[in-house]
Amino acid sequence: MLVPLPTGPYFSRRNIRAIGTSVPLALAGAGLILAATATPAGAQDASPAARGDWNFVLGGGAFVRPSYEGSDKFSVSPLPFVSINWRDRIFLDMERGIGVNIVRTDALRLGVSVGLAPGRDEDDEDHLRGLGDIDTAARGHVFGSYSFGMVEVGLDVAKDFGGSEGVLVRPNVAVKVPLSESWTLSSGISATWANDDYMQTFFGVSSSQSRKSGLDRFDAEAGFKSVDFRVGLNWAISESWFATANVGVGVLLGDAADSPITESEVQPSVGFGVGYRF
Repeated sequence: MLVPLPTGPYFSRRNIRAIGTSVPLALAGAGLILAATATPAGAQDASPAARGDWNFVLGGGAFVRPSYEGSDKFSVSPLPFVSINWRDRIFLDMERGIGVNIVRTDALRLGVSVGLAPGRDEDDEDHLRGLGDIDTAARGHVFGSYSFGMVEVGLDVAKDFGGSEGVLVRPNVAVKVPLSESWTLSSGISATWANDDYMQTFFGVSSSQSRKSGLDRFDAEAGFKSVDFRVGLNWAISESWFATANVGVGVLLGDAADSPITESEVQPSVGFGVGYRF
């Protein structure tokens, strides 16, 4: 079972407080911890159909990444995770939240979901002082993917309801290579396009914010904000136990890279976890 570590939201004190108010949804929301699960070739069949209608994953791990998108400082987050799947139709996972696979075949998958859009707290770093807080919000997703062989291509379109009120479009390509009955190597690349609302909220500096923070005024416009690369390794210790590790690097583009809020265009991350599936 391959469980890639998160590629999306950042963990600030503001986001952690939001998790405390709604644990089931927050654990599932918007890539907070782990992405959807899959079964590596060569391992015993652990699909929802083989194990019954319900499929559960529980575990824990740690994640090291920049403390906010664009930061040159890092934070370490010890984190629990959970995934729930009913008949491969209704799911709760760490990338998209709670949702439904409307179309699901061996190759094609189309669905909708709602999860959590992370905010940002100006107290997270001195560099953010004067910029104000960005509220955590709900994030709706419409997504699809198509698999052929070891390759999967996908597209996720997300809309924030609250916070930035922004729109994100993320095309991605992933490759999964079974190395043995127990080990699976995965890699992926994705790009993220963001609209004006999202870009101005997270990377823009208004006149008022400029006066309070000392940063130059900056208007951030719609465009591709980042490209992300990931390599992961999964170890199926037994039919139920697994361990997973990921190394990733993101590169900010366009106005996201040029923003005075951004201290580093390169955004590396490392994560690992151990879990149990039943």
